[in-house]
Amino acid sequence: MDKDQVQDQEQNLRASWNQLCDSLKGSVDYIFDPGLGIGPSEQAEGLRHHLRMLYWAIDRAVENNDPDRPELGWVYPSKIGQDNPDGLYMSAPVDLNRTYRLTGRIDALRYLGITLMDLRFGRGRIEQLLNVGTPDLIDVGDGRFDMIISPDANPGDHPGNWYQVPPRQCRLFVRQFFSDWTTENHAELYLDCLDPSGPPTRLDPVVTAARIEDLADEMSTVPKFWTDFALAQRNSGQINSFAHVPARQVDESGLGGSDQQSYGQCWYEVGDDQALLFEVTPPNCLYWNIQVGDTWYQSLDYVNQPTTLNDSQAHIDPDGVLRVVISHRDPGIQNWIALGGCPQGAITYRWNNAESVPVPTLRLMDCSDIDACLHPDTPRLSADDRAALNAERRRHALRRFTR
Repeated sequence: MDKDQVQDQEQNLRASWNQLCDSLKGSVDYIFDPGLGIGPSEQAEGLRHHLRMLYWAIDRAVENNDPDRPELGWVYPSKIGQDNPDGLYMSAPVDLNRTYRLTGRIDALRYLGITLMDLRFGRGRIEQLLNVGTPDLIDVGDGRFDMIISPDANPGDHPGNWYQVPPRQCRLFVRQFFSDWTTENHAELYLDCLDPSGPPTRLDPVVTAARIEDLADEMSTVPKFWTDFALAQRNSGQINSFAHVPARQVDESGLGGSDQQSYGQCWYEVGDDQALLFEVTPPNCLYWNIQVGDTWYQSLDYVNQPTTLNDSQAHIDPDGVLRVVISHRDPGIQNWIALGGCPQGAITYRWNNAESVPVPTLRLMDCSDIDACLHPDTPRLSADDRAALNAERRRHALRRFTR
């Protein structure tokens, strides 16, 4: 390489870095938009979310972006797009001109979902090339699966799943959902490229400059995209009600959603002395959950507070109805989702591999009126009971995210 080429590469690297720094400075303007109707506490959360998004983007763009030697890793916390508190999200780069083998357990957790997509949130419709999950995965023995993803057809002798896909570059995205936090565990996944293009090398300066520029573009668009997506519910009047949600499967693949799940959501606004009563007869399904998120469309603190409820944690009343209280104050019952002082945000429910997609009802009321709306057999919890449950929740959540 001659002197001019070296100089050009140095200038491009510095220019890409400057572009990133300049982009970061202006990319947080939306957090301080008066139209959000929030105060400094929520703005502080917005800045933290922005930094989390930067951390997540750096991992994909720089740290884990070699399709010849993909690392199926996770970033904690994965606070993006109303992340599922029951989930562990993982991704890895893949070049589908090559063949990959993914192995692991399918008997250790409630749901394992595997998707091939481009993950370009907020920059056009996301294309999904493959979306499969637990019901589709073949047990090759001892509760394990063995999957091949390749541009070539199955020669016929592979004992597990084989998926022939079009040759292109994208990300392998994995959802691991844990319903019973006390007993379920990681799927122990391993991903290998079976035909890498060559040995490992140092970073290429041209490629690195392009990735940093892409990182700058992402930070200027993606965090605000998710906030705008959630706020659109408020601006459309979808507040404290699921009346706008159809009782059928809706295609969410363009936003990165799984076609094995049905989603419903709305915006919530709940005062300090108010509560929402969530009522539904849950469908027959593999798994379900309900969660709350904030202005930035990220889950609330589910490690230290009960900000989510799933089919293993909830009580179903004798009449088959699930009744959940969503409020800032603890109502002293098992089915409580805590808002923890967050005045507004999103409520999301998921029906996974469901036979039907019922739409819940929400009723806003004073906290003093909640008790009269509950079933007589509603399990009651003392302050000590709640503290013990929260301590158990914290232990198991942190076990999932051992660092």
